[in-house]
Amino acid sequence: MIRVENCTCGYGGDDPVLHQLSFRIAEGERVGLIGANGAGKSTIMKCMVGLLSAEGTVCIAGREVCRKELPWIRRQIGYVLQDSDNQMFMATVKQDMIFGPMNYGMSAAEAEKLAKQTLEQLGMEFLWDRQNHRLSGGEKRMAALATILTMNPRILLMDEPSLALDPGNRRRLIQVVNHLPQTKLIASHDLDLVWETCDRVLLIHDGRLAADGPTEAILQDRELLEENGLELPLCLAGVPSRTNFE
Repeated sequence: MIRVENCTCGYGGDDPVLHQLSFRIAEGERVGLIGANGAGKSTIMKCMVGLLSAEGTVCIAGREVCRKELPWIRRQIGYVLQDSDNQMFMATVKQDMIFGPMNYGMSAAEAEKLAKQTLEQLGMEFLWDRQNHRLSGGEKRMAALATILTMNPRILLMDEPSLALDPGNRRRLIQVVNHLPQTKLIASHDLDLVWETCDRVLLIHDGRLAADGPTEAILQDRELLEENGLELPLCLAGVPSRTNFE
């Protein structure tokens, strides 16, 4: 479903952020993308949706990311941004949720029906008529995810989805993510969330792949994590996870 080969990418400076990065993700996999600040996690996702150009090859569902293929590729991918304010740009949650489907030719009635069904499946019907500027940070993050799911993507890219969530919304996020059938790539510093939602982990260090393997093997390897600027998840370090807080 996702193929990255010898990917090198940067932001116009002399030193690229990604260096000859390669990995593959099969359909239906739940993969965590971890690494210290500046490792290149967000850069990888931007390359996948064509926001950044890269040397090497990036393929989505068999098609290479390039200008000609971008409209098709972006319909396959739901990209949940790190900052929800950059994603929720209409006045209400309803308006944001129906914008995408209507932009692809769906009638307003059909788009509303689909959007309501999505919120019902997520148990978030209460967000329907809410004004975006009145949402809490956690509510806005969940609304942003619902907006993406209304587009019915085959792949979900999620950049720091639990950032600043309170314990209740974090629990809801984990439950929602675990029930979604899409292929998922979740970039996060919240290693407890990765532990609870992902079967496999890609560890990135200075734009290179430092490790690739089962979540349990990588997140329990204290030495490996510390070598790459990370620490054990709280649930493995003898500290209660925030999921258990009331």
